[in-house]
Amino acid sequence: MTKLKQGRWPLIKDAFIFQLKLGGDAFRDLLLSPISIACLIIDLIKGHPQSESYFHRLMNFGRKTDKWLNLFGSSIATKENENVLNTSSSDANVDQLFEKIETLLQEQHHKGGVTAAAKASIDRYLDKIMKKDALLNKKGNEDENSEKPTI
Repeated sequence: MTKLKQGRWPLIKDAFIFQLKLGGDAFRDLLLSPISIACLIIDLIKGHPQSESYFHRLMNFGRKTDKWLNLFGSSIATKENENVLNTSSSDANVDQLFEKIETLLQEQHHKGGVTAAAKASIDRYLDKIMKKDALLNKKGNEDENSEKPTI
């Protein structure tokens, strides 16, 4: 496999995971927004102190989900998450979930499963796109050179 193809897949994986995380974050925000207003109204009506406040409980839950989503966290394995399969559920985050999925897909790929054929097809498609892009860039450069007046 060429260096370009090898470097392409980690970037695609990182972008895909980031998009999934953004979607999860947006979904969470859509849920928490009306719930936070309801919690605030209940707290105001019942006169809850901060220690019993539904709103503050929701804020704590939000902080936990932020940590779990790890939206801008690195997908590159660190010492803390190298041993993903042995991580306790209290320390788990979405990156570790994706790493488990990646491990399963890599196992299927090494066994010659469907993912190997899919990866080869995607590689061919991306190569075609890059060739077309290179041809368009070359043609664009030729057009620019032909339009320059000669002195």
